[in-house]
Amino acid sequence: MKVVILYDPGADDWTADDIAGVLEAVDDIAAIFGRLNHQVQRIPVRHDMRWFNACRGGRADLVFNLCEGVRGVAQWEDHVVATLELAGIAYTGCGPWTTGVCRRKAVANTLLERAGLPVPRWTIAQGKIEDDFPLPAIVKPAAEDASAGVDRSSVVTDRKTLKARIAAMTEQFDEVLVQQYIPGREFNVGIVGDRTLPVAEIDFSRMPEGAWPILTYAAKWHVGSPEDLGSRPVCPAQIPQRVADRLCRLAETAWRTMQGKGYGRVDVRMDDAGRPWILEVNPNPDLTDEAGLSRMAKAAGWDYPELIRRIAELALREAQGTKAARELLAAPPVPAVPRASPPPSRARTPRTA
Repeated sequence: MKVVILYDPGADDWTADDIAGVLEAVDDIAAIFGRLNHQVQRIPVRHDMRWFNACRGGRADLVFNLCEGVRGVAQWEDHVVATLELAGIAYTGCGPWTTGVCRRKAVANTLLERAGLPVPRWTIAQGKIEDDFPLPAIVKPAAEDASAGVDRSSVVTDRKTLKARIAAMTEQFDEVLVQQYIPGREFNVGIVGDRTLPVAEIDFSRMPEGAWPILTYAAKWHVGSPEDLGSRPVCPAQIPQRVADRLCRLAETAWRTMQGKGYGRVDVRMDDAGRPWILEVNPNPDLTDEAGLSRMAKAAGWDYPELIRRIAELALREAQGTKAARELLAAPPVPAVPRASPPPSRARTPRTA
């Protein structure tokens, strides 16, 4: 089987660590398919469309899509997925509608609310914020992912600070979302195909003094930072089974509402009264071995290669059917190395006494 792995090679302002973080998953997944004797090609996605020619012209059996943007711009992710779908190429993860809608937080929140799901009160920052809007509130970009634009100053507690934060964020991002901050415990629910994985919790007990218990950009991506060290995942979460079941049902409904397929993660907060609130639905979350989805998969009994295999099988099954998916994923036999013929043995003359 020929596997193409797509990824964003980065923008001019990306650091070496940023690029290394992307390539970690690329290299790990390439190694998994390589060990199964499949042909693997790593392809960076740029606007010149050479990546598409490599997928289509090279007749890839599967595109493992790790591309979360082009030159660091998240909105281009939707176009990459849409191009693959239009061309009828089998690819992993969610479709263009889901990736596009989930990134546009106002649209996602509206759809979740219309489905009757609990979402903290929110508004797009256009002009004056309503006087009765509840505080504290979190201010963040309305159309980014991976906690871009979220830092220690994102949560505000008074109207003056709220106004200043909105002004600062508007200079960087086209749209800004203001959402009610929900104090309480934070949980992640991972989904792969029709399987819901064990619930994980983010333990914020070691956050720096005075820092809000939220997952900032630094907490997710700056390894060894105070926010990273202060927000540690616990999986499975130490909660009663009935609570875990309730969180899973809520996450599954949210995932279906957003037409999720392949793999994803739903982030939930539970307030002090035990009420769960959906924070975000995340299609195609981080697939490095140390990331949350892999951690939840291991709690379900899958090692990292098994997680990757299942994600690949889901994509192939949807494109070509279950039988074809299994045949494509089966490791081809390693050609036997012919053995040299042994030299002819010499006849021995029996010894006489």
